Amino acid sequence: MYAIYYLDNILIITENKEKYPNVEAFFAKDKKMLCSFAQTWIDNENRHDTVIFGYDTEKMFGHLKKHFKYVEAAGGVVRNSENKLLFIRRWNIWDLPKGKLNKHEDIEHCALREVEEETGVSGLNIAGTLPSSFHFYFYKEKLFLKKTYWFLMETSYAGKLKPQLEEDISEVSWLDAIQCRKAFSETYRSLRDNLKTAVCELFE
Repeated sequence: MYAIYYLDNILIITENKEKYPNVEAFFAKDKKMLCSFAQTWIDNENRHDTVIFGYDTEKMFGHLKKHFKYVEAAGGVVRNSENKLLFIRRWNIWDLPKGKLNKHEDIEHCALREVEEETGVSGLNIAGTLPSSFHFYFYKEKLFLKKTYWFLMETSYAGKLKPQLEEDISEVSWLDAIQCRKAFSETYRSLRDNLKTAVCELFE
């Protein structure tokens, strides 16, 4: 199963639509039908959460990867020695630091690099993995399908936080448990659905 987000809606690619009895469903018998529907779904301002089924899930996702421009990225959920978590504010929305994978770059190195570049936090160590997320987005009038790998990171860094202004980041903050839950209630659905439970458990 793949859950791909666009804004606040989700496109679920699955072979088992019965798991989602209350979600609209669309049968795609082949690549042409799949990609045509996905494009129409994205373009529809009145879109709803939708399940697409019809043939092998991995093949379906592979067809979407080839139809849209596919990119990979990596980011981190960073915990400091005070048991606070690192959030950024981009376009006035709470978010987590992440960025695009460079050519020939290791995915873990990408995650560490992007977190440091976007926040100014150094001395980062990867402590575990978190669920990946998928979403569609437009950039320079082109439609992309992005997979983001998420890692749990730890640091003892206590220095100044430095938002990467050229990436439209206006704020970097360490948030406690209450602030973290509030930030998740205000962030993108893809982060909330994929990471909120795992991340908030870090405070328990």
